[in-house]
Amino acid sequence: MSAPRWMRALSRRGAILLPHAGSHAVFAGPDRRRRPLARLTPAQMREAETKGWLARSGDGYTLSAAGHVARCHTNRSPMVQQCRLVERPVMRECGRIETVTANALEGPLGKWSGLLGPAECNAAERFLADYHRSSLTQRTTRNWSPTAPRRGEGARRGPDDATLGAIAAKDRVFRVLDALGPQLAKIVEAALIREESLAAMERRFGWGQRSGGTAVKLALGRLAEIYGSG
Repeated sequence: MSAPRWMRALSRRGAILLPHAGSHAVFAGPDRRRRPLARLTPAQMREAETKGWLARSGDGYTLSAAGHVARCHTNRSPMVQQCRLVERPVMRECGRIETVTANALEGPLGKWSGLLGPAECNAAERFLADYHRSSLTQRTTRNWSPTAPRRGEGARRGPDDATLGAIAAKDRVFRVLDALGPQLAKIVEAALIREESLAAMERRFGWGQRSGGTAVKLALGRLAEIYGSG
């Protein structure tokens, strides 16, 4: 079974979903005067919102990480590689944020796609987006030492060290990790930031064989709850 036409259209680079003629339609860009690539019925729009397939972008929507995964899962044709390409923000060493093309079914999200529901997938995508926007690439995990400063403590780095947006993103990452607590935060860091395999996590955390998936599901479920209440 192939993915809906609107979903295939929205996965194109630069495509955006905008209000149109009483419902919504997919356009190649922000210019609504051009003919839409695809139209959604109100029922399709409700389904997309309910299942977390859309991500807000200005006054419209783009396809979320969960949407890309859903499209690939329903489109098993030989051209499936095309639907795996998504754009993600990456912070370079100089501090500049650039958008790169990545495979939605590779990397941390793809690795755990079989365990994740739409809410968990969106939460993981938001966490990773903030992580890549922040200056945390130089330190990949939360310092859980009792003497380590918590968010908001100590001197704040100025704009010369990082952009204000990077500072805000780092604060959000630390706020989420603090809300998770040490144990679940370490699992999220291992799964999403360090991209460890399930077998490696089972060895490091002392889990039994084939029990790691349950722990990862629990941690990412809690991550989704935090973003849902935030």
